[in-house]
Amino acid sequence: MLRLLVTLPFLLGLIVFSACNQDPIQMWFLDWGWKSSVGVLTLVVAAAFFLLGAVTVWFAELRQRGRARRAEQQVRALEEQVAELRRQQAETYNPPPTAVPLSTALPVSHEAPLP
Repeated sequence: MLRLLVTLPFLLGLIVFSACNQDPIQMWFLDWGWKSSVGVLTLVVAAAFFLLGAVTVWFAELRQRGRARRAEQQVRALEEQVAELRRQQAETYNPPPTAVPLSTALPVSHEAPLP
């Protein structure tokens, strides 16, 4: 929202300036010369710097996306490690039940069951 509050007045001023300065004048840059209005030159320069800023932001965002991707991979690996450690801990404290050997079983009673 703050960007919009700063950008809109700047763009409005740029458009008003371009509309008010339409008289063609001779311009020179090193050995090149051409006739153009100051307003058109202003819009071309503004568009060029807008594109330069967009490319700069895009490169910075690419770096941040790479860092985020690596962080997500590390989180997944650590979550898998935690799950493995919890499984090992559960097996250590709660060993699976073992079968009771027949020699230690209680003797079977030969009495008739109660009705």
